[in-house]
Amino acid sequence: MNLLDILANIPTIETERLLLRKISLNDASDMFEYASNPEVSEYTMWSTHTSIEDTKHFLKSITKMYKKRELVDWGIVHKVEKKFIGTCGFVEWSMTHSRAEMGYAISRKYWSQGYMSEAVNAMMEFGFREMLLNRIQGKCQVDNIGSARVMEKVGMQLEGILRQQLFVKGEYWDLKIYSILRDDFFADRPD
Repeated sequence: MNLLDILANIPTIETERLLLRKISLNDASDMFEYASNPEVSEYTMWSTHTSIEDTKHFLKSITKMYKKRELVDWGIVHKVEKKFIGTCGFVEWSMTHSRAEMGYAISRKYWSQGYMSEAVNAMMEFGFREMLLNRIQGKCQVDNIGSARVMEKVGMQLEGILRQQLFVKGEYWDLKIYSILRDDFFADRPD
């Protein structure tokens, strides 16, 4: 499968409690609910949404990215509540090196309940099986304990700290970098 085929047809992925699906403008109110919370955006590259218009603008850019077949996130939907609660996706993909980097965000209400680990596991399985990745990596600001915990919980290994890697929100951020390899991921799973 080539890059454009995968990006043109982002599939819906179902887990025990979640649906990962394309994001739409209909998700604006649910996304604004969490994106307007400074706790959620504290360690993200994006600023806290101050109005529903910020969220709609972001969602319109996502829609354009789908049409252009660019890397884009899945929306995370809580199946029982039928509520859009976050996003996850690959933010970078090198087909040459069979490597991708992931990113994610989730509503504060759903922190520390295993939802993001569940979504990330599904996304990684898609990456290894469908995108034929050999390595998936993720980074988080060194103080972002929750994000680090997600990566550790899904079996990723801390590789080190990238000192002053990014200039975000007026300061330089040190980032922890984690990774998992295809062989590590499938070591305890049926292939």
